[in-house]
Amino acid sequence: DPSWDWYATGPGVGIQIQHGPHKDRLVIPCDHSFRVKDRAPGGPAVEGGSHVIYSDDHGQTWKIGGAVRPQMNECQVVELSDGEGGLLLDMRNTARGNYRAQSLSRDGGQTWTAPTFPPELVEARCQASFLRYNWPEGTEPGRLLFTNPASPRRKDLTGRVSRDDGKTWPVSRTLHEGPAAYSCLAVLPDNSIGCLYECGRTNAYEKITFARFSLEWLESGK
Repeated sequence: DPSWDWYATGPGVGIQIQHGPHKDRLVIPCDHSFRVKDRAPGGPAVEGGSHVIYSDDHGQTWKIGGAVRPQMNECQVVELSDGEGGLLLDMRNTARGNYRAQSLSRDGGQTWTAPTFPPELVEARCQASFLRYNWPEGTEPGRLLFTNPASPRRKDLTGRVSRDDGKTWPVSRTLHEGPAAYSCLAVLPDNSIGCLYECGRTNAYEKITFARFSLEWLESGK
């Protein structure tokens, strides 16, 4: 968009929609900045927004999807288990306190609802990772995974599990006590979980660590 100042793809991962009318669509979370028109006296001249880009031809061409703004930033997206391809966007934000922001899309990322701010997802205004672990099957619930520094400061990288498409997060476990920042989750071929993250003893940027752990370990609690 020519009205944007800068544009970032990621950091993190994209998804391919598995169900519903937009099945097979590639959806990549992104963010951008834009100049504020008619800003209030003393207000910011530049603001941020979260958005997605998407492709319906396996990446040959791309379109800009909907945006959530202002005061949004780096984001990640998951597909909901509604069977219709609903999407949940999880965002770093400066709009309300030290909490993540979330928004829903029912049209494959072309439009998004006004953001909500889940009180369980405390954050330090930092990038976070958000990923589907499994789909519901029989009596087995579907699960979403989430990692971020669970503090108003960049420390104590924490993994969380939701069994109701992000409405609640009853399970959490600390992956790293002390300074920590960006993270990226992956479900590995043996169904264990991988997490690559920044951390250190005196600051969050001393090293990059790869942790590998089981769902059972994560769900066993703090």
